[in-house]
Amino acid sequence: MKTWNVPSAPCWADLSAADPRAAAAFYERLFGWELGGVPGLDGYRAFLSEGEPVGGLGPRRPGRRPSVWRPYFVAGPDGAGESPAERVALARGKVLGEPVEVPGVCRATLCADSSGAVFGLWEPDGHQGFGRVNAPGSPAWLDLATTDPDGSRGFYTEVFGWQARRAAPGAGFPYTEWSLGGQPFGGMTPITEAFPAGTVPRWLVYVAVRDCDAAAARGARLGANVLLPPTTIEPGRFSVLADPQGAMFAVIALAREETGEGHPATGGERAAAIMG
Repeated sequence: MKTWNVPSAPCWADLSAADPRAAAAFYERLFGWELGGVPGLDGYRAFLSEGEPVGGLGPRRPGRRPSVWRPYFVAGPDGAGESPAERVALARGKVLGEPVEVPGVCRATLCADSSGAVFGLWEPDGHQGFGRVNAPGSPAWLDLATTDPDGSRGFYTEVFGWQARRAAPGAGFPYTEWSLGGQPFGGMTPITEAFPAGTVPRWLVYVAVRDCDAAAARGARLGANVLLPPTTIEPGRFSVLADPQGAMFAVIALAREETGEGHPATGGERAAAIMG
């Protein structure tokens, strides 16, 4: 993921957990993450890797979806008199609540795309989001599973101006690569009959690690469910897990320093990864 902290790019990810204390302990033991405070936002903490922010952690609100990781994208400048949230609504998405104002940090708004996958709009106010990416212990890629690839392609192109490139299908599963300014940062795969019944549209966050097999095994010992065992692909070796509270995420050991070419999974590999 070579693009972040610029307009329309991914800039943050956070975990909404039923039990934040238990979640913090799990990710601390898995990735070595520490917790830092977020001024002005009680109950919300930042995950730190080597002192740099790599994500957030907050309590899941009663009645909301199960524990889940959510990506955030930098809200672009207002255009044609429309705010970023208004562009979401115009593109057949939904704004899920009032913006959360954190002085000196950001203005964040949770939304759902046209297929129902949840993400956030991030308007920086002194805090740019990720302090590092691609390095072990930090985000490396994002993937969207959707029931409506054409609609999702149109949604994100309209709201954020992303470029969508159809990648090699691999095992018969189409894959679309997202990029911004020529820099890939994520992808998309359709939810088909090969997925478990009840699979809903969602984003998947990848975290870079030094050793995929060791990370997956350590996660299992800590109570995670390994949804996809370590698998070797051209960009490296990856695995998909669900933490003890059910939040899905992926780990990937990159084969080389990311150059902006390729992506962590394509086609059938991606379809298998998102299944769960």
